[in-house]
This record gives sequence, C-alpha cells and structure tokens, in this order.
Amino acid sequence: RPRALVDLLVQAWNGPLSKWVADSLPVAGVDGTLAARMKDGPAAGRAMLKTGTLLDTRALAGYVRGRSGHVYAVAALVNHPQAAAATPALDALIEWLVENG
Repeated sequence: RPRALVDLLVQAWNGPLSKWVADSLPVAGVDGTLAARMKDGPAAGRAMLKTGTLLDTRALAGYVRGRSGHVYAVAALVNHPQAAAATPALDALIEWLVENG
C-alpha cells in the first residue's frame, strides 16, 4: 500500500542510513530510470524516486524537495490494464509537489 511505503520512506529518511538511501535513488531528469523524465520541469534535480513498471502497473516512490525546501516522502501506484497511460499524471503529481510543497 502507498501509505506503508511512505511510512517506510519516512523512517529511512530519519534513520542513520538516510544519505545512503537517498543517494541510491534515481534523480528526476538526471540519471537512471528518470534520466529522460521530468528533465525540463520543476522536478529536475529535486525528486529522488524509484520507478516501478509492470504490464498493468506504474509506480513512483521516494523523496521530493519542494520549492519551500521541505522534503516529502511520496508513493503513487496505478494498477490498471492501461497503467502506462498514467505515467504523465504521475510525473505531473511530482512536479506539482515541487512547485507547491
């Protein structure tokens, strides 16, 4: 469940290995599975997220630094036969959080 993922992320962020956990995640618009995603938007360089992709599933989970400087733990999952169509909406959610967080 997304809430359980967020709880885990919050604990990891507040734990002794937080830098290691954050550094292990791809950065939006910079590297890994997010190198080509959100690279021209407000989330570029400000979102550290693990992607999840299966036939009927799309997901993002990790940390987003809002313009305020606050860091948010976030998890969003889509389970549907047309889940691939939700990728732009997931990216838009992250960019909204950067702008408004």
